[in-house]
Amino acid sequence: MGAVLSNLLRNQYEAMGLEIGASNLKLVELGGRGPQLRSFAHRPTPPGLFHDGLIAEPGALAEEIRELVKEARTKKRHVVTALANQVAYTRIIKVPRMERKELEEAIRWEAERYIPFPIDEVVLDFDLLDDPEELEEGAEMEVVIAAAKEETVVQLAETLFAAGLEPLVVDLKPFAGIRPLAARLGTRENGEGLLTLYLEVGGESSSLVFLKGDRPLLVRTLAVAGRDFTQAIARAFGMEPEQAEETKKEYALATLSTEDEEALLELDAPKDRPSPAEIYDAIRGILIDFTTEVRRSLEFFKSEFGEESLDQAFVAGGGSKLKGLKGLLSDALGITFSEIDPWEPIKIDTGRFDAGLLQELGPEFVVPVGLALRGVSKLG
Repeated sequence: MGAVLSNLLRNQYEAMGLEIGASNLKLVELGGRGPQLRSFAHRPTPPGLFHDGLIAEPGALAEEIRELVKEARTKKRHVVTALANQVAYTRIIKVPRMERKELEEAIRWEAERYIPFPIDEVVLDFDLLDDPEELEEGAEMEVVIAAAKEETVVQLAETLFAAGLEPLVVDLKPFAGIRPLAARLGTRENGEGLLTLYLEVGGESSSLVFLKGDRPLLVRTLAVAGRDFTQAIARAFGMEPEQAEETKKEYALATLSTEDEEALLELDAPKDRPSPAEIYDAIRGILIDFTTEVRRSLEFFKSEFGEESLDQAFVAGGGSKLKGLKGLLSDALGITFSEIDPWEPIKIDTGRFDAGLLQELGPEFVVPVGLALRGVSKLG
């Protein structure tokens, strides 16, 4: 097939970044030196096209992607895309020191111990985190492995071909989201890499990555995501999903104070809508579940890597735009979370693009920008 995970195919052409989500489709085209923003587009994904991260209606999805490309007004056809978190499996493992050629032969046997599907049914890729030549004989080295069922990758590729696009790389969303952060993943005064937490709150799933410098240490997928908040509001007030989503965006709060409620009451909104306090009550259980999952991931990380304190933490994804979520996470976990500006490493022609709109869309464009950066990278 023309599309595989991660590094298996090297870029020969500039490629657009395309994030295909159950909630939204997003496209970013970069090019030139800098690189420069050439075009971008986004549109909601119609209900029913996905089920548990899998494409349920490939023909309809291909048509939506064609419309997205038209909106972007681009003639490019090569894309870098990513699998949904629910259908991709990522793990960092330790193996005996060996050369890459040896590892290519051994990795399937090693990966079989960690991947929850039969190894002959998956597309598998890997990358070395250590240089074998810098390790002593008998030492272990770390390898990041990525896998997904072959039928899932094939279906994604066929959908893109049907949309008139050619996939060059199928990436992983957590790693794509880190790419716009590259300039922030520096070192401490003692030369050690900064310890960073990256958290993406997506539509159907969330993910987090712990890094030391630019080296990933742990990758985890979280079950709670933006759609859980929407569904809780829909259930509580008998709303259709679209209405619940708008209610969440406009009036939902992750924390509630008198000042918050008074501010929202001043908005020009229908009088029959639920109050901020009622909406907060509807999503409170989801907020508890979400912060609990992140806390458990932090505890697991500390148990595996020691009690070292984080140097920085970033939150991204459309779900992170829930009002007050960043503050809630910071207060509940004792970590200061910052937003990511995915456009920071990109040259923007403000005569062509609305800087205010780009800033507003920033949290939900971290992954597609990261995919687009991969599409203009010589690293493949």
